[in-house]
Amino acid sequence: MSHAKLTILALLFVAVAFAASAQRGSSRTARADVAAGAQLFHDHCSTCHGVDGKGPKPALSGPMATYDPQSIEPEKRVKPADLTMLSEENGGTFPAERVSNAINFKGSIPAHGTPEMPAWGNLFYQLKANPKALDQTVRNLTAYIESIQMKN
Repeated sequence: MSHAKLTILALLFVAVAFAASAQRGSSRTARADVAAGAQLFHDHCSTCHGVDGKGPKPALSGPMATYDPQSIEPEKRVKPADLTMLSEENGGTFPAERVSNAINFKGSIPAHGTPEMPAWGNLFYQLKANPKALDQTVRNLTAYIESIQMKN
């Protein structure tokens, strides 16, 4: 076989291997399911952030957002964030990593509780045994929160 043919075969082999590797990598990175994220938000986050994600508003707030002011010390009260304004508050860019970290307890949000006793129950704690399922759940919820950002 000539040197030129061997070079062409080697380049073809490298190209096929690269294409196969790229396909395997993309199948490992699952897409976010915004509808599943919306359901998670409704089930676990709307209690404090309201059904619209805007924080406590009497008509749209969840039951935890309307707390008894006498039941907790004033300096410990934390108003739930308006999750629809995150992009605007971050110079027009959705802070996906910051949101994912908050969901995963990698940030410091006292109102969310601790990984051992998260504010939204033990859903995320139970998923720690299945990192792929946990990553997908966080990805879904993050995508939903991104989808509700206020548009200018």
